[in-house]
Amino acid sequence: MSILYWSFLLLPLLLKVECVSEKVSTKRLLLTDPNALLSRMEDMDRKMLAMNAQITDLKSQLDSVMKSHHKSGAVYTRWGRATCPEVNGTTILYSGIAAGRNYNDQGDGINTLCMPHNPDSAPLDLPVAQNQYHFGRIYGSEYEFSYKKAAYNDDVPCAVCYDIYASTSVMIPGKTLCPSHWTIQFDGFLTSDAHYSGHPGAEYLCMDSNPEYATEGARQQDYNGRVFYPVEAVCGSLPCPPYENGKYVSCVVCTK
Repeated sequence: MSILYWSFLLLPLLLKVECVSEKVSTKRLLLTDPNALLSRMEDMDRKMLAMNAQITDLKSQLDSVMKSHHKSGAVYTRWGRATCPEVNGTTILYSGIAAGRNYNDQGDGINTLCMPHNPDSAPLDLPVAQNQYHFGRIYGSEYEFSYKKAAYNDDVPCAVCYDIYASTSVMIPGKTLCPSHWTIQFDGFLTSDAHYSGHPGAEYLCMDSNPEYATEGARQQDYNGRVFYPVEAVCGSLPCPPYENGKYVSCVVCTK
C-alpha cells in the first residue's frame, strides 16, 4: 500500500522532470541547428539594418536643421575697428569708413553707414539734379575725443561682421555683458552727435572699447562730417541710481 501511495505521489514529479529535460534537449538541438542559427542571424541583420536606417534619417534631419540655421546668420557693424572680433563663427563681410550726414546739416540721411573701401559706380545715366538742393550728401566721420589709439579728429573705421552660428544680434546700452546663452561680439561705450544747438543729432551707436583710426589719408584733418561724441547719462526720467549723472554710458553687442 505504501509503495503504491508513494509511487502515485512521485509520478507527476517524474513526468514534470522528464518534460523539462525534453525541453532543454529541444533547446540544445535548436542552438546546434544550423538553420535555426542562420534564421537568428538573419533576424539580427534585419534589426541592425532598420536601426542604421533610423540613425541615417536622424542624422539627415539634424544636418538639415544645422544647415538651415547656418544660412540665417546675424550681421552687425563694429564701429571704430577695421576688423571683426575673434569669436568662433564670426567672419568679416567687408571693412570700411563710417559715414553719414554733416554734423550741422538738417537734411540728408539720418542713419550712419559703413562705406566700403572699394566702391562701385552708380548708374551713369541717372538724371542731373535740377538745382543744388535736389540731392543728398554723405560725409566721412571723425572722433570728437581722444581715447587709446584714436585721437581727436581722426577718421572712424568700421567693419561689417557676420556670425554664421547666430540668427539675430542686438546692441544693449548700459551693459558690458550679454544675457545668458548669448555671445559677446564686442563691448564699448555709447556715442552720438553732440547735444548743443546747431547739431540735428545722430543715432546712438556702440563704439568699440578699443577704437582705432582709419588709415586712409592723413590723420586729424578736422573735416568734420559725421561726428562721434561719447554719451553721458542725465538724471531725471532716467533714474539715478542705478545711472549716474554725467557718467558715460557703456554698451555691448551680442549675438544668438
